[in-house]
Amino acid sequence: MTTYKMLVAAHKTAEMPNDELYLPVHVGHALSDTSLGYQPDDEGDNISTLNRSYCELTALYWAWKNLDADVVGLSHYRRYFVGNAIGPRGSTVMSSDDAQALMSGADVVLAKPRNYYVETIDSHYRNGHHGSDLDVLRSHISEVHPQYLPSYDAVFQGRKVSLYNMFLMRRECFDEYAQWLFGVLDTVAPHIDNDDRTAYQQRTFGYLGERLLNVWAHAQREDRRVITHKIVNTDGEPKVQKAVGMLKRKLSGRASI
Repeated sequence: MTTYKMLVAAHKTAEMPNDELYLPVHVGHALSDTSLGYQPDDEGDNISTLNRSYCELTALYWAWKNLDADVVGLSHYRRYFVGNAIGPRGSTVMSSDDAQALMSGADVVLAKPRNYYVETIDSHYRNGHHGSDLDVLRSHISEVHPQYLPSYDAVFQGRKVSLYNMFLMRRECFDEYAQWLFGVLDTVAPHIDNDDRTAYQQRTFGYLGERLLNVWAHAQREDRRVITHKIVNTDGEPKVQKAVGMLKRKLSGRASI
């Protein structure tokens, strides 16, 4: 019998979906002085202490090293794939049956991409974060993973990107992706000075992970069935505020450091 698990990354107590698919994970548990009653991300082989810069990727790492499941996914306490299960605040989120139905025709499921009509993914990152991160990242991809460079350039010169590090993958895809992702991040991390940034900007490797998921998936498009699926923010999506903020950053030409 195929087993499915969708991690729910959470750093605080939150309403969870009423479906056996979901496994709430307390991210950054090693840095916390409270217990949420969720699966802690610092059991077994883990990187929980890096949560301030790796964000929900500490849950991904924990699952890679410790979780026994045939299909693995990652969502958030307020962002889920849409489906037929009862979710927080009356939302309808992916159920176990929905996940099985999706995976019957896919190997990898990503969030429906956001379209940044006025700029590329590269310029969007540079306007919102530290552009030097991308200089380091592309240099590493070029030198160590040159087969991924066409996909890197295609993603970063494009205008669409699947966000939030959200996915659902067959185990073999998940293991391959996690090994590649953390190999890349572990290598570039020593070359990125993260210490003198604001708490928001210190989430560097979580932000890079979002983009790298797209790069990896783009490179798989000929060998794996990659599809996208709509997501819901149970707190509501402040689209207008985000658009205004993006335009301000673009016009000012700098990120908040």
